[in-house]
Amino acid sequence: MATTSISLTPPEQLFRKCLLDCRDRMSDLQGMKELQLRWTGGWEYMKDHGSQYENEANQQGFKAEIKNLHKIEANPEKSKHLETITTRMFGMDVDFVNLRKEVYDEKSRNPQMEFGTPEEDAMRRDACVNALFYNLDTQQVEDFTGRGLRDMSARMIRTPLAPYQTFRDDPLRVLRLIRFAARLGYTIHEDSLKAMADSSIHDALRLKISRERVGVEIGKIMTGPDPVGGLMQIHQLGLYKTVFTDPDDTAVQIDDATFANAIQTLQKVLKQCSSVCSILRPEADVTVAWTLATYVPYMNDEEAAVAAAKAAIKATNLISKILGEAIRYRRQLQSLTRKVSSDQATRAEVGVALKECGKSWRSHVLYSLLCDATEEGFQAAVDRYTKFVDFVRTEQLEGAAELKPIINGNDIKNALEISKAGSWLKQALDVVTEWQFAHPRGTAEEAKEMIKLKKDQLQAG
Repeated sequence: MATTSISLTPPEQLFRKCLLDCRDRMSDLQGMKELQLRWTGGWEYMKDHGSQYENEANQQGFKAEIKNLHKIEANPEKSKHLETITTRMFGMDVDFVNLRKEVYDEKSRNPQMEFGTPEEDAMRRDACVNALFYNLDTQQVEDFTGRGLRDMSARMIRTPLAPYQTFRDDPLRVLRLIRFAARLGYTIHEDSLKAMADSSIHDALRLKISRERVGVEIGKIMTGPDPVGGLMQIHQLGLYKTVFTDPDDTAVQIDDATFANAIQTLQKVLKQCSSVCSILRPEADVTVAWTLATYVPYMNDEEAAVAAAKAAIKATNLISKILGEAIRYRRQLQSLTRKVSSDQATRAEVGVALKECGKSWRSHVLYSLLCDATEEGFQAAVDRYTKFVDFVRTEQLEGAAELKPIINGNDIKNALEISKAGSWLKQALDVVTEWQFAHPRGTAEEAKEMIKLKKDQLQAG
């Protein structure tokens, strides 16, 4: 077994001390003195001693962030074979699980989990570089697969056992390897890539794995250091339909090339279009931005897009709402950018449209840009949308969605000497809003005079 040494960060050092202290205080229990710790141990200990480590963390200048334990139940039917205890300490997400091995019964596709040796545990993991242990006693990194340290040096991701069987046992490992490679800037071994592209593995990923687990992996890819690398790897392996469409909708027809184009377009926007980004702010919520790019292939079907995002990657209600609205407003925004580009749009027209879009108007415009770029080419779309965001900036319309009416419904009724509200009042408020955008320095009295002149028109409406 190969070993090497590493330096621990202060939070990691305190975590190590915490676990060793726990073992020492429980040394009277059978087998505890012989227990080798590899980032594992009992945890009732923290109920009585947690404050000690919180104080030590504060003294060293970082937060303890000790949170309650949460149990994640095993779910063999979804390839979740282990019960896991998870928590957060010293700024680190921590999972507790026994060293284990998998024993397969010919009568069942689901393995029985048994206590195992470090070697057995390492060999059943998803990647050699993810099977390195840190021994808390020897303070050495242990490479029981014999390839982890080598692969790390070569910047390579590979499975400890045969790739096809590894992915059949837990198809989520396909996405995990993609995430590791994107996060670390590593290359996936050709044997693993071949198995990851296998249609039977894709079917197993679609049918066996809970969509919550899929969504977690996709979320980590989107918020990682190289979302483009991860998402393009999904495209190159032919996994778009498997990962991003409703697993129950087997008849869906999707153009994978549109997905790849949208991902590359967003990458170019982020790197090359500072003027656009300064207004649309895609970096403010990268999960929203990359999700919008992912569902550009659904640009003409709001209902299907929202259903797919919710079913496939368990998109949050907020992201699903933004996606649905982006598709709904897309043609309107497309038309508006063309009018601005040809100097035919007014401040009022743009302001009203952005107010209708609401607080998520930036995401809606970004989605429209990504869609147009796939249809008409990157440069033509970017030139048009750059002029549009410059118009928004120049006309100070970034806060259009939060514009409050300069006069309210009662003001309007009083100005028109009408006691009862009716359908006309909504129209009147819309007229006031449009007038406000056209007259940014207008006063309430001027707005009332304007609405008086439209009394007959409003009542007729």
